[in-house]
Amino acid sequence: MKTKWLSLIFFLSFSNASLAVDRDYKLCTIGGYFSGAGDKFLSGLAGHTAKKRHFLDDPICTAAWENAYRIGEKLAKTGKIKDQADQEVVHQATVFSTKVYEAISSRIDF
Repeated sequence: MKTKWLSLIFFLSFSNASLAVDRDYKLCTIGGYFSGAGDKFLSGLAGHTAKKRHFLDDPICTAAWENAYRIGEKLAKTGKIKDQADQEVVHQATVFSTKVYEAISSRIDF
């Protein structure tokens, strides 16, 4: 019985840690996409956040950034999304952009 509880505790602790890591790598993908698309503001914001979380120099982050950079660059030139992986990167970037601009605009008081 103790073994089952310990297994459950280890499973929950490691599964939560892996979810946090995935979220941080999304910042690398988002930053790379906006960098390739030429959006310095959103690219810089994603890169700054990834750096604060100590993921920017990680080889996985670097690979995700470079791959997403190519997608952003290609989309900026052609305006077309060709495959499902590209669509996912664009979706992540769109969600990030929407959240950033909503947060900024909600704090503007005229």
